Amino acid sequence: AGLSRGGFSENPVAMERLCGVESLSAVQRRFSDGLEVLKCMADFFKEIADIERHYANAVTRLMNSTPFNFRLNKWLGADTYVEVGTLKTAWDKMGAELLKLAQVHAEKAEQYTTNVRQPLMECVPQMEELRKKVSASGHNHRSTTPTIIVTGTLQLKIKEKTYLYNTEDAKKRHIRQESRLESLKKELGTLEAIYLDTQKEVERINSLVEKELVTLYKEAHEVELKRVNTIKGCLQTFTTSLSNTAPAYLEAMRQLIVCVDEIDGDADINKFVESHRELLQMQNDQPSPTSPPQPPPTSPP
Repeated sequence: AGLSRGGFSENPVAMERLCGVESLSAVQRRFSDGLEVLKCMADFFKEIADIERHYANAVTRLMNSTPFNFRLNKWLGADTYVEVGTLKTAWDKMGAELLKLAQVHAEKAEQYTTNVRQPLMECVPQMEELRKKVSASGHNHRSTTPTIIVTGTLQLKIKEKTYLYNTEDAKKRHIRQESRLESLKKELGTLEAIYLDTQKEVERINSLVEKELVTLYKEAHEVELKRVNTIKGCLQTFTTSLSNTAPAYLEAMRQLIVCVDEIDGDADINKFVESHRELLQMQNDQPSPTSPPQPPPTSPP
């Protein structure tokens, strides 16, 4: 019950309800799985940050590319192809908005690295330390168990031999076997004393182990609660960051829609024609450098 989903937030000491060493393997498995899940999430957000960073860098490079700037080959020094009017205005505006969005993605890459992945990685050392502690506690307890099993088995065997001597051999055999029986009873008494002392020692160790386990389970609860709450906070940061992306894209789309709607083919053609006529007029107004100077007009005699 202490490991049920949602139990950590409802009961601040849920893991203390786990009983004895039989729960150690479950807690150890919980922390092993939780630790690996933590690492997987950290790797996931690293990949997300890399994707955002790659996108931002790719868009920035594209804005400096020859196609966007109307040049087919910058290495050959080709002149930039000219575009004018509302079309050129819309094109430049599109580039500016894409650069803004690229900056948004670059900022998100840093946010995912610093505010999402890093807190997850900071939980890893504490999780690893507690997993080792739980594993060590389980090993220490298992090392005391065989003592009871071996001693108890030996006691049963000696009692069985005593019963056989009492019911059959003691009545049929020589007095030396009576002496042997007495020796066996003394041995049994000694072993029983050893068994009782061992049992008391094991009970004392088990009592100490139980106290240690209560402390250990409480610490495990706190570490597991921290892990879950850290993941929750990181996911909240991630979703907030995603929600902040929408306004940036909506604003970019709004700006682009306005510019695209303002593209006017007739106006651009008229501008081109007027520009060409103005250029021709300027050329006509300038004297030709190759024509001979004209003599001043003379009045008739």
